[in-house]
Amino acid sequence: MDLLKFQIDELVSASLSDPDEGDSLEAQEELLADAEAHQIALRTAYEALQGVAGDAIGAATSALVGRPPFAAHEARIRGLQAEISDAAHDLRATLESVVVDPTRLAGVQERRRLLRELGRKYGASCGEMIAFLEAAQIRYDEIASHAERASAAESEIASALSAQHKYARVLTEVRREAAIRLASSVEAHLERLAMKSARFEVQVDEGEETDDGGDRVVFLLSANTGEPLRPLARAASGGELSRSMLAVRVALHFAESNAGVKVGVTPLLVFDEVDAGIGGEAGIAVGRELADLGGAGQVLCVTHLAQVAAFADNQIVVTKRSVGKRTIATAEVVSGEARISELSRMLAGVGSSEHARRHAQELINSASSARVSSKTGKSE
Repeated sequence: MDLLKFQIDELVSASLSDPDEGDSLEAQEELLADAEAHQIALRTAYEALQGVAGDAIGAATSALVGRPPFAAHEARIRGLQAEISDAAHDLRATLESVVVDPTRLAGVQERRRLLRELGRKYGASCGEMIAFLEAAQIRYDEIASHAERASAAESEIASALSAQHKYARVLTEVRREAAIRLASSVEAHLERLAMKSARFEVQVDEGEETDDGGDRVVFLLSANTGEPLRPLARAASGGELSRSMLAVRVALHFAESNAGVKVGVTPLLVFDEVDAGIGGEAGIAVGRELADLGGAGQVLCVTHLAQVAAFADNQIVVTKRSVGKRTIATAEVVSGEARISELSRMLAGVGSSEHARRHAQELINSASSARVSSKTGKSE
């Protein structure tokens, strides 16, 4: 842009306006450079027409006057006389315009030198240089306009980034406050899920600012006494990890319900071996937590524990059997008596006994009552 402005200024300072100025200056220089010789030539021609030529024309005209047969010749000679008179008049006018003027000659020569210098950069003729100037001015205006818009855009970006930084800091403080409440809630749920020694913490560190804020949020877990807090994925076994994620999901679910908002809905959650290493009351607690979570979305749970399966809205039994040299797995939805039989089998380990069937029915009734109680509590 600086180069373009320099070119424009250089051409504007030359005051270019006439595309034919170069040819005109060349003619002027030729006339001024040899003015004295031009004056002598013009004067000699003028005097010749006024003297000898004029006398000869006058004598010829006089000789033919009054001779009708030669009237045409007389008229032609008189025409020549008029032309010679006009030519003499023009010669005199030109003679008077030719002056010996060294100062003017120097000015013309300097102007031609300037035009030659500019011509090497911008075009061989004045017309080309004028065209270059017009194009350069248009281009400069376009760039200046772009620069103004770019400056305005940069200002808007800077303002937006400043606002983003401001609200990111506010979001960080809100997250750190929420992290304490979430950690406490998760630990309470972990205790009910037979992980009484577990410690849970939400670590909120500063990171790169994005549309989601400027924080790096990490869930830390110590599954057993004496173990350090580590990122959740590296701090727990399969069953512990499933129960930890269950505790987190349930804690978030209750937080959303209490706040009356939905910060995010996961359409499907899968828990595998969430009941590993537990039984009895802990199993019932796991089932209850899963049932509560199922109220906010679809939950699939792979379990070998009847206390957990009893809380399912739909129970699917997966069995394997050998057919020839192949193993085939089948999945069957069980309900009614078939479900009681399956739960009693899960309780007894083999077959089913009357005692196990009564226990299975009690589990189903208890789970059903717990779900109704949970829904009633939420509606209130």
